[in-house]
Amino acid sequence: MIETPWPNLVVYAEPAGEVDPYDEANTSLFRGEEAFAPEVTGWRRWSKPSPEPRPDATFETLLLASVRREKPAMLGMVATLADGVASSVASPPLLVAVLRAGVPVAALLSRALSRRLGGVAVPVVALSLFDGLGWDGKALEQALEDYPGRPVVFVDGWTSGGGVAGELARSWKRWIAAGNPDFTGGEGPRLAVLCDPRGLAHFSAVRADRFVPSSLFTAPETLGFSRGFAAGPEGSGMFRVYRFPTSLLRPRYVEAWMSEEGNTKLEAPRDEAPPGSVPPPGWRLHVNEVVRALINRSPREVLLREHEGATESLAAVLHLCRLRGVPVSYGRQEVAAWGALAAARMGN
Repeated sequence: MIETPWPNLVVYAEPAGEVDPYDEANTSLFRGEEAFAPEVTGWRRWSKPSPEPRPDATFETLLLASVRREKPAMLGMVATLADGVASSVASPPLLVAVLRAGVPVAALLSRALSRRLGGVAVPVVALSLFDGLGWDGKALEQALEDYPGRPVVFVDGWTSGGGVAGELARSWKRWIAAGNPDFTGGEGPRLAVLCDPRGLAHFSAVRADRFVPSSLFTAPETLGFSRGFAAGPEGSGMFRVYRFPTSLLRPRYVEAWMSEEGNTKLEAPRDEAPPGSVPPPGWRLHVNEVVRALINRSPREVLLREHEGATESLAAVLHLCRLRGVPVSYGRQEVAAWGALAAARMGN
C-alpha cells in the first residue's frame, strides 16, 4: 500500500525503496534530457523517473495563493466536468487518474460525482502512462480486478499535444489484441480533463487554455513518491516508484486544493474557440504543459501571450522560471495565434 495525502486514493505501482530526490548523490537515479534523444525509445526512455526541482519558501507562498485565487474557477470547472461524466454512466464509475496530473482533478471530481450519484462513493485509483510505452497494464489489470463491473473513466489534468489521449487509444488496442476483456464496452477508453484545447478528451470543462494551479504540484510535496518508471519491456511487472522521505510532504498543498471553505459561489467556466495554427516542432504548447516542462524537463525559453504587467495570475510560474534559470518573453503574438497562454522552446 502506497500512502499519500490524497483522500481515498489507491496507487498501483511497485515500491522501489526510499530515495531523497534533493540529495545530489541520487541525481543519477533520475532521468535528464539525454532520455529524450531520438534514439532512446520505448521503455528505455522511461527507465528512470523525472527529476524534481527543489522549491523554496517563496514558491510555496505563491503556490498556495494561486490555489486560493483560482479555487472558484477550478470548482466551477469540476462541476461542469462532473455533470458530463454523471450523465454518461449508468452506475458509479471507477476514476483512473493518470499520474500525476490526474490525481488532483480526480480527487475533486470524485467528490462532485458522489454528490450527483446519491452520495455513493466514487473510487479513485492512480497508475502511470507514458508516451510510446502506454499504460501500466499490470496496474490496470489489478485495479479492474479490485473494482469489478464499474464504468471506467480515465482522468488527467488537461490535454495539449495529445500524448495521453493517443496512448490511451493505443494501449487499449494492444490490450484487446492480447485477449484481455474489453472493460470499455467496445467504446474505447474515455478521458476526462479540465482543459481540452485540441478537443481530444471525451469530457472536459473548457476548450480554452486555462491555468490549473495543480500543474505546479511537485511529487515530493504532494504525493510522497516519484513518477513511475519502467523496470523493463512490457510484461515486466508494474511500473516502479521511489518513496520520498515523509518530511518532504506538504499536506497543506492538498488541503488547500481540496478545501471548499469560502468557495460556495462557483465561477462559471470561460471558454473560447480553439485556433487552427500550431507551433513548429520543438515547442511545448499550453500553459500547464509549460509548467510541467519547467518541472520535469529543461526548456530553453518560455513565451507568454500576456504583457508583463498582466501576468499576476502566473506569479508562481514566473518564480519557477527564475528558480530554473529559464528566460521569459512577454506579449508574444505567436502564442496568441496558437491559442495558448504560454509556450516553451525545448530544443536548440
